[in-house]
Amino acid sequence: MSSTASAHVLLLILALAMATLSWRLARRSLKELLRRTVALPGGVVFYERAFSMLLFFGALGAAFSHSLNVKPDDHFMEYVWEVASGFGDVLVYLFLSLAIYLVLMTVLVAILKPKNEQ
Repeated sequence: MSSTASAHVLLLILALAMATLSWRLARRSLKELLRRTVALPGGVVFYERAFSMLLFFGALGAAFSHSLNVKPDDHFMEYVWEVASGFGDVLVYLFLSLAIYLVLMTVLVAILKPKNEQ
């Protein structure tokens, strides 16, 4: 496998690992929040699946959209910095996605919680 292909594979693995870590950290508490807020079981499944799709497809999209600008005769550290740059793009996407999802879930809880307490 060429060095560029190896760098792309490493970037994809890092992106999936970060998306998986984010999903594993938020999954249990998100499910509990949704169960207490959304009265419909289908709504809980919908928001969980939307969250996982947002993380995984977004991380993959950010990793695939980053082009590695290295030449075959470049030194090893050039590949490392390019992979790190692509991983930075993935982290920015995940951060923005989590922030927007957090705002949407806060609005959902603020709107639906009083209805469930009545």
